[in-house]
Amino acid sequence: MTLKHLMSAALLAAAAASPQAAAAEPETAPDQMVIINGTRSPEMQPYRYMLSGLDAFDDQHALAPDAAQLRFRLHTKGKAPAGAMDSLTLRLSGKETDIALPLAEDHTFTLPRNRAAEDDNADVVLNQKKSYYGWMPDVRSAGVPANMRRLGDIRLECRVLMAIAKNYIPFLMRATINTLTLTTDWCSFKDFKMSVRSDREITGATLVDGNRRLELKVDDYGKFYSVPLSDKSYSNDALIEFE
Repeated sequence: MTLKHLMSAALLAAAAASPQAAAAEPETAPDQMVIINGTRSPEMQPYRYMLSGLDAFDDQHALAPDAAQLRFRLHTKGKAPAGAMDSLTLRLSGKETDIALPLAEDHTFTLPRNRAAEDDNADVVLNQKKSYYGWMPDVRSAGVPANMRRLGDIRLECRVLMAIAKNYIPFLMRATINTLTLTTDWCSFKDFKMSVRSDREITGATLVDGNRRLELKVDDYGKFYSVPLSDKSYSNDALIEFE
């Protein structure tokens, strides 16, 4: 089994271990993480796992020093009925925990650090079916134009996503990948690309860094674009322009 296949198997194992978590695979996989439903069950996304993402944001904040906070963005999936977002609510729930997580108009939310909720093994809970929604980390540096994304922001989103997904991957598989890649930072591994959901339907995407321009692959539906996260020749301040 090649290293690429091993990393793909590990990330698929994360998705299989919990329907809520699926990280972007090397080169081709979409970036989906499925949110939990509104009934407490073993399938829910544990708050402890989400805290791993907050830790990664703090540890790797230098990738996006002008991003004030880590948010998570919800999006509807094909099964969601029309207007589903209108009645959507989100809570941090446990035996002794009940904390509302307000949703912003752009369908993003933040997770507070709460030791009591962590000790209570709380979960992030929706009031609707888990099959209706997906979510991803959302990092936005101040000053970036609305029709652009900053490369360092997306690199940090990848670190957050991987930190959460690794909770679902067996230790031996993680250790093997770390050994073969000579790094625990899988997002920086050679040729690693991440498929990123666009904020709106697009027909093209171009990575711009000074005088350099690189046309990025966009899926047939105009919903995802592929970003070469591991190419260190592009700076964190490089911008992605959309058509």
